[in-house]
Amino acid sequence: MPTHTAIAATSKGEYDAIQVSTPTPGEEEVLIKVEYAAMIPFDTYVVDRGFYVQEFPMTLGFSAAGIVLEPGAGINDLKVGDRVTAFAFGDSRNKAMQEYVTLARNVVGKIPDSLPLAEAATIPDNFVTAFYTVFNQLGLPIPSFPPTASPPLALTPILVYGAGSTAGVYAVQLLHLAGYQKIIATASEKHHSYLRSLGATDTFDYRSPSLVEDIGAAACGDGKILLAMDCVTSEATLNILRKVMSPLGKLAILLPIKEGVSVTNTIDKEMYWEVRRDKTPFPEGTEIIGVRTFFYQQDPTLRDKLMPQILPALLEAGQIKPAHSHPQAPPVQRLNASAIESTRAVDSTDIYYPSRLQPAAAMIPSNRSVASKHLSSVFTRTTAASAARRVVSRALSLAPRTTEKSSNALLQTTVQISHFRSTRTPARGYASESVQSQPLHSERHPHFDKILIANRGEIACRVIRTAQKLGIKTVAVYSEADANSLHVQIADEAYCIGPPASSESYLNMDKIIEVCHRSGAQAVHPGYGFLSENSLFAKRLDQQGIVFVGPPASAIVSMGSKSESKNIMIDAGVPCVPGYHGDNQDPDFLFERAQEIGFPVLIKAIHGGGGKGMRTVTTPTAETFQEALDSAKRESLKAFGNDTVLVEKYIETPRHVEVQVFADTLGGVVSLWERDCSVQRRNQKIIEEAPAPGLSQELREDLGAKAVAAAKAVNYVGAGTVEFIFDNDTQKFYFMEMNTRLQVEHPVTEMITGLDLVEWQLEVAAGNPLPISQESIPMVGHAFEARIYAENPRNNFLPDSGRLLYLSTPKPTHVFAPTHPIQTMTRTTSSGFLDSSLQMTPSLRIEQGFLQNSLIGVFYDPMIAKVVVHGRNRTEALRMLRKALDEYHVVGVSTNVEFLRTLAGNRDFIAEKLETGFIPKHFDELFPPVQAPSAKIIAQAALFVVIRDQHKSSPSNNVLNPWTSLTSRRFGGDVYCRTIKIQTEDLENEMSVDVVQQRAGVYDVTVQMLQGPVVFSSVPAHLKDQNTLAVVLDKDYLHTTVVSQPPHPATPASHTANTMERLHVFNDGHKTTLVIPSSDWLLSLRGDILANKATMKAPMPSLIVELRVKVGDRIEKGQAVVVIESMKTETVLRADYSGIVMTINCKNGEMVEEGRELVGIEAEE
Repeated sequence: MPTHTAIAATSKGEYDAIQVSTPTPGEEEVLIKVEYAAMIPFDTYVVDRGFYVQEFPMTLGFSAAGIVLEPGAGINDLKVGDRVTAFAFGDSRNKAMQEYVTLARNVVGKIPDSLPLAEAATIPDNFVTAFYTVFNQLGLPIPSFPPTASPPLALTPILVYGAGSTAGVYAVQLLHLAGYQKIIATASEKHHSYLRSLGATDTFDYRSPSLVEDIGAAACGDGKILLAMDCVTSEATLNILRKVMSPLGKLAILLPIKEGVSVTNTIDKEMYWEVRRDKTPFPEGTEIIGVRTFFYQQDPTLRDKLMPQILPALLEAGQIKPAHSHPQAPPVQRLNASAIESTRAVDSTDIYYPSRLQPAAAMIPSNRSVASKHLSSVFTRTTAASAARRVVSRALSLAPRTTEKSSNALLQTTVQISHFRSTRTPARGYASESVQSQPLHSERHPHFDKILIANRGEIACRVIRTAQKLGIKTVAVYSEADANSLHVQIADEAYCIGPPASSESYLNMDKIIEVCHRSGAQAVHPGYGFLSENSLFAKRLDQQGIVFVGPPASAIVSMGSKSESKNIMIDAGVPCVPGYHGDNQDPDFLFERAQEIGFPVLIKAIHGGGGKGMRTVTTPTAETFQEALDSAKRESLKAFGNDTVLVEKYIETPRHVEVQVFADTLGGVVSLWERDCSVQRRNQKIIEEAPAPGLSQELREDLGAKAVAAAKAVNYVGAGTVEFIFDNDTQKFYFMEMNTRLQVEHPVTEMITGLDLVEWQLEVAAGNPLPISQESIPMVGHAFEARIYAENPRNNFLPDSGRLLYLSTPKPTHVFAPTHPIQTMTRTTSSGFLDSSLQMTPSLRIEQGFLQNSLIGVFYDPMIAKVVVHGRNRTEALRMLRKALDEYHVVGVSTNVEFLRTLAGNRDFIAEKLETGFIPKHFDELFPPVQAPSAKIIAQAALFVVIRDQHKSSPSNNVLNPWTSLTSRRFGGDVYCRTIKIQTEDLENEMSVDVVQQRAGVYDVTVQMLQGPVVFSSVPAHLKDQNTLAVVLDKDYLHTTVVSQPPHPATPASHTANTMERLHVFNDGHKTTLVIPSSDWLLSLRGDILANKATMKAPMPSLIVELRVKVGDRIEKGQAVVVIESMKTETVLRADYSGIVMTINCKNGEMVEEGRELVGIEAEE
């Protein structure tokens, strides 16, 4: 059974991580990963001091928000990854801060992407309470939204007492939406304008000495109230209500719980606080209803529709607001015992917590847990946060329970230990959805309404997700080749900007600016690559009044030139590699400088990048130097239009260490710690990690300080990366360059800091200060990113293209980075600022811009995805990375997944022996000889084919039906047997496999290997799904992914691999490709068909640039028929025969896979 790590609280008020089984959803159930949970077990009132233990007798329920991991059978309206909130019943196994739970569909509601999960977690209890109270307990009919007709009691005055509480706020909104026109609300005066904006017609301060008269005047008539809802419920509030209630009226009170009652598995009426008529005598005939929210499911309509349909519709339409910001922080003394007692008759929101007056334990964000000793540094310095800190610290340390008098004031507490969330106002009762530790500027500029993303692929998707989270509309641009791309599908608007070539689309400034004006986009996020570091583009946007989400053009220019940037850095006190960075390009002069510097030296183009225009010279001769210089200049001129180079000392065992910096328009600059990007191929990064391993604390601080100095030297704004070359031998670092954009590898920084860097970019671009200060930036755990490319590592990492016929990825745990405490840091370890034992759980993100069946084209960078993992330390993160790569399966193009998996398991990589020359140094270890497939792999492939074909031939899936298996049966018995021929991918070896079925689901398998037969007896096997074989071989229980890749329908059978069925077997991080040979009769048929026909096939995945013939044309041998392009290289395909064109199976602009028959020619005899 699968397990997961749950974060729970122990009986001592500390946190612990425990392994628990992961439940499987049944029919009409949903498996949810709870990110935030607001427990409602009334723990504070249990006298046995037994709350927060691993097992607990009963939890009545909880409100939760999280992510759908798996919808059960029968659920079609929720999918994996949907964000949901839920109102659950029954027990929560361990009072977990993080929990995986299966819940009935009818208690789960989908929420908009723009709604923070922390806010969403408080919705169900309060919303359901308000809805159930108003439209069930008070007897009002369940409305439609918006109402189709005026409700029967539309003009009847309805009183919401304590309307400033969260349940009261919902009640006011719901009554107004339902069409009720006389809503009287009591609350603190500071809430009146807000409540009136929600629909309250009369608002009165509960402190007013004339409150009874005011309510009577608003009620008109006899001055009595027929319908009322009490959200506070104390003797003092009831004394007010008994004076205004009509003898014919109904009063619904939200029952608090008695102090000292024990929660049991039975519904215990004695546990609730009681209304004592001897103390608060109501008029004879007044109906008093004690609301027990959990009973709402006794109403079939509410049970089936409230959470699944009504709540999501109201949230999506923006018709209800989960919370609103508190106008001012209350004085901290409100939370001491005497002050709490004095609040018994006051609006609950005066103590800065939302909720109906149903007590609840502190709401702790799951997966962000810290022990109570850390809580003091989590919150902002506001008095409200201080107050919250006191309450939660007291709860976690198991302080004595409050008295009965104060129990009415202990409301649902929300503690947020996350990062700042831009301009979102803190929800009532929150320290804030994100904490701002640097409240330098109280005035904040609003975000943009709409932004354009001038990019494609995964980075475009990444920016869109953050924008959606912030409620910002997004505009995508795309080339004709990307018309069906993921970023086009998920954006709010999308515009085609030209043909596939980058120069005519993603680099076309005029087109992009035109789309900005057409769509009304106020800002452009450039992503990375393309125009992200183009100073002219930034300048032109500025001239058009459009915000460039990035640095000013001047900073891009200064840092774009390697020679100018080095000079600026030297002036700023940032160490640079010894070298010559001047304008003199005379070869003899440069050789003399090289001799002064000392060989080996590095010749580098001043506008270079990606390894282009870079040459290493180790031999100190003029001839060798001149040859390298000429080569570097030629490549630089071709790539960048400038052949100016610089000469530097070559560091022989270097590491690539870079620092993420962020700057605002107000002069603030911070370092978000460093990353190590040393492992590269072709001078391009493929795996990155943060923080950089093996750095002392002093060195880390020095790196950060120098990076901040670099940013300040060019008046930088936004996200930037200062790259350093780190000398392993001397432990010194030198400035290399600054990337003036968001980096591909930014997610590893997000994972260790818990920040959303794209959100920061949008925040700063809007003119706001940096969200938090340097001393408050967390560093928690360790993170890795592995870039998955469509390329062939065994062929010098040559890029590949084609269609993703099959794509299966590990299930991500997060869409964004897990958040961590924002606090003033203390140095506790050499590897980070926070003790790595801080309770957290490993996490996984998948950043990709492609889905199954997407096309990896030849025009752009072939990166498919980024796998990002986060663990408590480097060892755990690396283990997570290996597991994630094991589960990342691709068919259709070559990938580097298996290479990355080998790299992540390399002993020296694990031992932190990093350098930029890691791959060539460990080449033999990283590229071991390709092993012949084992008998186990071949047996599993054969079983996959047998079981698949049995299912195909038997509509009823009765594999022993004699009439559907005659072709593979031997008469004389009920034994199913079949012999399958399997070849290796290179067609060099063929194995024969005999499969005999003993009984349903059990087989004997004999594999004829070169070394002799290998027998597997009584093998249980079945297909769990179309691509998963469950099998027991040699006592190993395996779930093996097997993907069948049939040949293209237009490709006749032949003796080549791409014309046969290929089986891709994924096992232990390796992909083995096997071939099922074409049947003899198919080959014979092909021979008849092609006796007088020649075919022209695509030699590689490619683009059809020009088709030069049409059906019926006569062609000569050697004539150009088709022009194709692959990896920016054109190839002309010529006819091998003279003849007549009979068929054409391609068209101009089409991407074709390797082996596709393009043109059929009837050859002349």
